[in-house]
Amino acid sequence: MISDKKKLLWRDSFLCTLLTLVVSGILLLIFVNLNVLDPFYKAFKDFSFTDIYYSRLYENHKKDKDIIIINVKQSDRFLIAQAIEKVQQQHPIVVGIDAIFKDRKMAFTDSILRSVLHKYDNIVTSYYYSNDSIVTNHDFFKKAKPIEGFINVNFFNDDKVIRDFVGYKTQENKLSFATQIALKSGGLTERDSKKLNEGIPINYFGNLDAFLTFDIDELIELESIPSMENKIILFGYLGTPTGNPFDIEDKHFTPLNKTFAGRSTPDMYGVLIHANIIKMLTNGSFISKVPKVVVYIFALVCCFFTIMFGMRFYKKSTLAYDILIKLIQLVISVTLLYLALLLLKVNVYLFVTPILVLTVFGLEMIDFYVYLLDFLKKRFKWQSYLLD
Repeated sequence: MISDKKKLLWRDSFLCTLLTLVVSGILLLIFVNLNVLDPFYKAFKDFSFTDIYYSRLYENHKKDKDIIIINVKQSDRFLIAQAIEKVQQQHPIVVGIDAIFKDRKMAFTDSILRSVLHKYDNIVTSYYYSNDSIVTNHDFFKKAKPIEGFINVNFFNDDKVIRDFVGYKTQENKLSFATQIALKSGGLTERDSKKLNEGIPINYFGNLDAFLTFDIDELIELESIPSMENKIILFGYLGTPTGNPFDIEDKHFTPLNKTFAGRSTPDMYGVLIHANIIKMLTNGSFISKVPKVVVYIFALVCCFFTIMFGMRFYKKSTLAYDILIKLIQLVISVTLLYLALLLLKVNVYLFVTPILVLTVFGLEMIDFYVYLLDFLKKRFKWQSYLLD
C-alpha cells in the first residue's frame, strides 16, 4: 500500500509540474510578443545547443573525392560554357550548375552556352522560389524537359543558420537541386527522395577544405583531369579569389561557424551547403530526428521526477536546498547537453531545449509552489507533503 505521505508527494509533484508549465508558457508568450524583447527572442531563436558540436567538437580531416566544385567567380558565359565542355570531356557522372541565367545578354556567348547545356543529358540546372514567384533560367537556355531543382534549402523558418533542408515539395512535385543530383548520380532512389518533404537536419561533412575545388581559370588551362571521371561536379560561387573571407556573396551561416553565438560573418558558400547535402544523400548518412511529441513527453517526465527529487530534498533541509539548488541545476544542464551532443555524434538529433528549460525551471518553481501552499492551507486547510 502506498502511504498517504507518498500520495501527497506525487500530488504535489504533479501540481508543481502543472504550475511550471503554466508559468513557463506565460513567460514564453510575453517573451515572444513584447516588442522590447524582440531582439533577444530573435537571438535565442537562431541559437541551438547542438551547434556547439559542429562549432567546437566536430573535426574532419578527410577530403571528399566524389564531389568536386568549380568556382565560377565572376566569369562570363563564354568561359562558363568552356569550363562545362572541359569537365564533360572528363566523363563525370553528373554536373550541377548552381547559377541562374535568367536574362539574355550577348547573342554569341548565349548561343554557345545554350549549345553546351543542350548537348549533355547529365546536367542539372537550378532555380529558386522567391515569395510567390520562381526565378529560373531564361527559356532560351532550357531544354524541352530540363533536369532542374530548387536551390532553396529550407522553407519552414526564417532562421539565419542553415541547419535543416527540404528536398521535395509535395504540392508542386518538385525536387531540390541537391536531391536531383543525388538521384542522377545513382546514390539516391526515387522512392527515398519523396521522403524528403519535411525539414531534416543536415549532416555537415565540412567546409571548403573538405572538398576538392578548382578555379575556373585553372580548369581551362588543364589538359585532362582524371580525378573527375565518374564524379559529381558542381559549378558555383566560392568567392573571388577562392575562399576570400571578406567575400560574403551567396554565403550563409551554418553550425560549422566557429562563433556559435552572436554570429557576424557567414561561413559557408551556397554551393558548399549543397555539396554537404549531396554527400549526406549519396552516403545515406542521415541524422535521425527525435519526434517532437517524444521530446515534449520526455521533457514533462523529466520535469516531474526532478521536481519530486527537489521536494524530497527541500523537505529534509530547506537551507541545504537553497544553497545547492544552483549547483544541481548546473549538473542537470551539463548532463542533458552532453547527452544531446553524444546522440548527435551517432547521428541522432535531440531538441534538448524544452527538456532543459522545464527541468531547470521546475526546481525554481518549488519555492513559489510552497508560497501557494501556504495560501491554500490557510484558506482551505490544504494538505501537502511539503507542509505537513
